[in-house]
Amino acid sequence: MPKISVAKGLSVARGQSVAKGLFVTKGLTTAKGLWRTIASTGLLVLLPAGGAVHANTSDAIGSTMQLSAAQASASATTSSIASTTAPSVKDAQTRAVEALRWQLSDFFTAEDSGPVRVRMPGEPPLSAPSEASVQLELRRLPARLKDCSAPQLSLNAARSDRHTPGLKRLQLLCANGQQHIVSVRMERFAWRLSTPQPLASGTPLAPARLAPVLTPLGKLRGNGFESAAALSGFEVRRRLRAGEVITRNSVRAIPLVNFGDTVTYQVSGTGFSMQRSARALEAGGLDERIRIELAPGDWVRARVIGPRRVAP
Repeated sequence: MPKISVAKGLSVARGQSVAKGLFVTKGLTTAKGLWRTIASTGLLVLLPAGGAVHANTSDAIGSTMQLSAAQASASATTSSIASTTAPSVKDAQTRAVEALRWQLSDFFTAEDSGPVRVRMPGEPPLSAPSEASVQLELRRLPARLKDCSAPQLSLNAARSDRHTPGLKRLQLLCANGQQHIVSVRMERFAWRLSTPQPLASGTPLAPARLAPVLTPLGKLRGNGFESAAALSGFEVRRRLRAGEVITRNSVRAIPLVNFGDTVTYQVSGTGFSMQRSARALEAGGLDERIRIELAPGDWVRARVIGPRRVAP
């Protein structure tokens, strides 16, 4: 059977397998023809363009290996450049973020506010605090923050109080002249009095019925009460649930005057003092103003100054 020369030192019979899935046919004498056959079988071999089949196979393989080594070296060089450039950019961004975090913390720190915790975009939510504190949540980072050096925050006090919970819009000034607007959600946690047990309407607010609880002030209607002394002489206006924070709207002064009581109307001035009896037309607690009747059809408003005692 006639043989066909494929490469130096390599000869096969017509139709005989040279490599797995590769057959050499008559007339296949150039690298171009061999490449078409190799490509059709999925065998990846690189040969110099226009080279003959009978060229030294080891030389072709050597050239291929040299090319692969050059490509690998170039790839490694590119990776090395990227690895030295990326961290520097990341480090600059990290430094800028931490500088902004410190500025926010310092800006919202108050004498009685406790520590300030800041949550940046992408960070996990802040946990519930265990002490009086301030929590800040930054909605998004300013563009080109990494280029901002010596950041300084400012807030228009006429538009917003930095110690009142809510959304704040701050101006960020950089030493290089950059200016940014930063939106921050601020929440303040403070101790306020609550009722550990449910209390019915009309229940006096004695200290034994009160307990402090750490409260987010932004979700509280009113300021609440910080000390039991501030609730002395008050009672529950409406039923309170267990654990409910006490606000001004949920309490009222314990009545010192009830409807229909005979009260003493005391009028004092420079060099004189007079008293007369009157009839209470309303109930009222200390410092509350009620209507009293001096005579049938003649009534005035007076301030409660003590048990069954009123003054103009």
